[in-house]
Amino acid sequence: MNTNDQNRSFIGVLILFTAVMGAVGLTHLGNVLTPVTGDLPWNPFTLGIELATGAVDWPTAATFLVGLEAVVGVAALMVWGTRTPSKTQEAARRMSPPGRINPAMAAARTTEAHRLHPEAENIGPGLTIGLVGKNPVYQGWRECSAHVWGTGRGKTTSQVIRHATEAPGAFVMTSNKVDGVAEVLAARTTTGSTVWLFDPQRIWRDSTRPAMIFNLLATVTDTVSAGEVASIFETASAVGSAGGKGDPQFDSQGRDYLSWCLLAAAKSGKTLSDVLRWVSAANFMEPAEDLEQAGHTGPAAALTGMGRQPEDTRGSVAASAQRMASALVHDELLAWTTPTPGVPIFNPHRFVTSKDTLILLTQDAAGSGAAFVSTLVYAVVTAAQQAARRAGGRLPVPLVADLDEVGNVVKLKQLPEWYSFFGSMGIVVSAYFQTKGQGVDMLQRTGWDTLWSAAAVKVYGGGSDDAEFLESLRKLIGTYDAKVRSTSTSRGVASRSVQTVQRDIMPVSKLSELPAGHAWVKTSTGGGTIVRTVRWFEDKALTARIGPVLERITEGQRR
Repeated sequence: MNTNDQNRSFIGVLILFTAVMGAVGLTHLGNVLTPVTGDLPWNPFTLGIELATGAVDWPTAATFLVGLEAVVGVAALMVWGTRTPSKTQEAARRMSPPGRINPAMAAARTTEAHRLHPEAENIGPGLTIGLVGKNPVYQGWRECSAHVWGTGRGKTTSQVIRHATEAPGAFVMTSNKVDGVAEVLAARTTTGSTVWLFDPQRIWRDSTRPAMIFNLLATVTDTVSAGEVASIFETASAVGSAGGKGDPQFDSQGRDYLSWCLLAAAKSGKTLSDVLRWVSAANFMEPAEDLEQAGHTGPAAALTGMGRQPEDTRGSVAASAQRMASALVHDELLAWTTPTPGVPIFNPHRFVTSKDTLILLTQDAAGSGAAFVSTLVYAVVTAAQQAARRAGGRLPVPLVADLDEVGNVVKLKQLPEWYSFFGSMGIVVSAYFQTKGQGVDMLQRTGWDTLWSAAAVKVYGGGSDDAEFLESLRKLIGTYDAKVRSTSTSRGVASRSVQTVQRDIMPVSKLSELPAGHAWVKTSTGGGTIVRTVRWFEDKALTARIGPVLERITEGQRR
């Protein structure tokens, strides 16, 4: 029995009980108006038996009163029965067979949470996505989710801010605007925890002095991590839907060149400014010498070989690397990676085992910090993986990362691969895209398909007119058997027939017009349904928690 059936059963029993006790009360009222001999019992069963056996008499006035109750009750049931449910309600009922969505509800999620994270204090059932009736549907602590929400559909107010309050450990938020920043600050400002803010473009914080220092080169520890960071910079520098590639013949060598320069700087105590200097001057030999001294003979030999190529080839390789390293030309970005007296240094390894908050802000424009934000996310999840392995394979307390505006801010082609195993390690990632096209631009078609397929929880918050995407949802949601009645006449004789035809539960037109405040959700159990999303300020508990602190934060921003 699903939640809706359980609710209907409970309501039916409650109505029946109320009707019976109402009849008992009206019988006693009738006894007051037209008294009978003897005392009438209040127990409905005893009263019924005594009236049936003639042990007590029936008050005359009670006939009118109980009859009136019956007429009113029947009328109410008729009105209730003739009401027309909304198309959204009908679709939700059809797509959620009995029991399919229950594993995503509170009871099952709570049991799962305590099994997966027995040492986590005050851990909740999971991250709330929305309500079915009054019952929340949760994303579990071993699940990553992929979201598509159109502009203005409430993903920040109903998802990200709420998740900030539900995260039992460290929490990461990304965005390209101020929306939700103050609320997350208010939700996560608690004694003993730190809120880290990376905002080099002064989206939220109007100050040229960094609020934190992120030593990006500390993330580069070996050839693998050097290649990962270089790949992030390559993706962040891409322009256009074709991936922003310059000359495919030289992109691979250009990425390797940038990788080995990053590794050389990390191992020799140099800075990102040195990396920019090497790449800009097509200097292969100095980083090669640094790598040789650090014992990395393979990358050193590779750089030496690049430096001995024909001049035109060296220039093309350097040009590719220069494009990938374009973010390094912005001094305001480098300032957030350069140790500054009095400015705290962010340590990803300490962060992932804390209850701290990391808010990452940047905009997808010339000089954007997307490469730095993406590398910060990479550093955090890499530290989380290492902590999970030390703990036996899963973080004792889940790390929650809500990557809002991911297509604009977090340029990570590794996301689809991560989704295949992050959940089992207690790294709970939610990626929010405005459209499927945005995801395809960032990840290419294969990457998007992999991400969407690997996501244990899929959410569509409405507001899309992408026919291809909506068609894929229509097929995923499925069909139902509809009874079609028809009447035909032959030789003056009318005949009626009933046929069963398959119809879409949610046609493309209805998906495109999904009402505001609703979202389609499909969980890893196979259950799909329509939920009602609740913005944080529509929730009394969240308003009481966030509101007072939010007022102080907002007032401080005005000064």
